[in-house]
Amino acid sequence: MRKSIYTCPHCGEKSFRPWSKALAGGLRTKGKPCKICGCRCVNGLPSMVFSAIVYLIVMVLVLCMYFQVLLPQASILDEWVLTLGLLVCAWIVTRLFDAFFGPLVPVIRNDADSR
Repeated sequence: MRKSIYTCPHCGEKSFRPWSKALAGGLRTKGKPCKICGCRCVNGLPSMVFSAIVYLIVMVLVLCMYFQVLLPQASILDEWVLTLGLLVCAWIVTRLFDAFFGPLVPVIRNDADSR
């Protein structure tokens, strides 16, 4: 069995692996429950700031493609493929950042533990 390497901010036990930490979500989500104490945790403010910067860069690149600044001879299909590729790469980069950097914090939503 793989060993968990990230600690829960509620109980202090190591109960999160990189993949579960990557999919815990940001401050606006309900988060992932800790395997030991059951309290929910999310990625903190650095995750949200990094995600905003990455998606802002992607938006600027897509707009530059739309106005044909980057690729003046590109076809519509090429632009669609590049746009989807940029979005997928941005999602992967932000999940990798969430998995290996930044702290886990307690959920701040009031409805996170409602069933």
